[in-house]
This record gives sequence, structure tokens and C-alpha cells, in this order.
Amino acid sequence: MDQAKGILSLIKAKLPDKNYDMDGVMSDLVSYNRRPEDLPEEIALNVRAIIEIAGKSIQTLHRTISLLKLSPEIQAAIWTGTLPVSQGYLFAANLDCPDLRNSVEF
Repeated sequence: MDQAKGILSLIKAKLPDKNYDMDGVMSDLVSYNRRPEDLPEEIALNVRAIIEIAGKSIQTLHRTISLLKLSPEIQAAIWTGTLPVSQGYLFAANLDCPDLRNSVEF
């Protein structure tokens, strides 16, 4: 969870004029992964730099940041190790699924 917050903060700090929110950052990461040439050069350069700094793939950065969309209870369970990060990725990828939302207990 700390890594997700750090990556998001780094991206926001690199592009302060963009007034990024989490969805904007995630959208630009997806856009960069699909067609980096369609992004403004400043954003593409910063995303490339963050990939190098973090030493992670664009998909991993996106998945890591997606954990911040989870409820505070689930984030806390990941942070304490009660819930594996891999399970957090599954929850984050399926946030709109009511069965998942209602079946999580800690």
C-alpha cells in the first residue's frame, strides 16, 4: 500500500500542472501502455521516467495504484498482511462485482 501511494505521489509531483486524480493517472498509464505516441510528450516522458525509477512494468504500476481504489478495510488488510496483495489485485480488478464486495470478511 505504501508503494502504491508512493508511485501515485511521484506521478502527481512530476506533473503538478495536470492536477491529477487517481483515475487520471491510471488512464494515462493505460494510454501510455497502448499508444504512448498519443499522449502529450511531457506526460509520456514522465511516465517513462517513473517506469525506470520504479523498476516496474507499466502494468505493474497500474495494478499497484489500483489498490488505492479499494475500501480502507481492504487496504488495511493488505498493509498488515492479513490479505495477500494478489487478492487485492483481484478485488481491485472487480470493484463493480457485487458478489465480491459483499463476500469480503476479515
